[in-house]
Amino acid sequence: MNDGLDALATKRQRWVDANRENVFEEGIKRLLTELYPDNAHFIYELLQNAEDTRASVARFTLSEKLLHFEHNGQRVFSLSDVNSITSIGVSTKRDDPTCIGKFGVGFKAVFAYTNTPVIRSGGYHFRIRDLVVPEAVGRHSTGTKETVFTFPFDHHQKNVRRAGQEVSEGLKALGENTLLFLRSIRKIEYLMPDGALGSQERIEHGDGHIEIRSTNPSGTEMLSHWLRFQ
Repeated sequence: MNDGLDALATKRQRWVDANRENVFEEGIKRLLTELYPDNAHFIYELLQNAEDTRASVARFTLSEKLLHFEHNGQRVFSLSDVNSITSIGVSTKRDDPTCIGKFGVGFKAVFAYTNTPVIRSGGYHFRIRDLVVPEAVGRHSTGTKETVFTFPFDHHQKNVRRAGQEVSEGLKALGENTLLFLRSIRKIEYLMPDGALGSQERIEHGDGHIEIRSTNPSGTEMLSHWLRFQ
């Protein structure tokens, strides 16, 4: 698998070198990472990724220096998915509804917080540098069905404290409607740096009746009922 990854990295590096030679690099980074005005928009991109793989549970774990995201999707990364997530404006999703997701541009929002996201999925364990270059990182078992993203807060224009605060606020702002219109994901959990756990769970009772159970990190529980017509 590393042969395909290495070949892709070589091709991507040529693109990076050309941009640097023409002094395009910083401008492209700004364009891609500032498309969304709200903080931590990539949280929704990650949830959409999990939804596309038909995951039922998605979990965020926030520490002081990084964010982990994992889900139990029914599909793990292939080389075409690595190609998609390191591309600009290219998506496997348009051809196959079971694919990893629409990585065309939205995923690039993570680069407002990290320079080197790391992904472990199936037989692939790699980091992304310079927006588009995948680099193999050690070995990863091909038997696992879990997909794990790790985002170290190492962006030079956003310090660790600010990055953690914005992501924390983004997680706490997840509303009931986040789960309401998803079909596969039934539970979202988010663990904060102090050990507090927040969650949302969707329970379908039939005939369009949906129950959303939410618990915020302070321990407050909320319950809402919805009717969905389709």
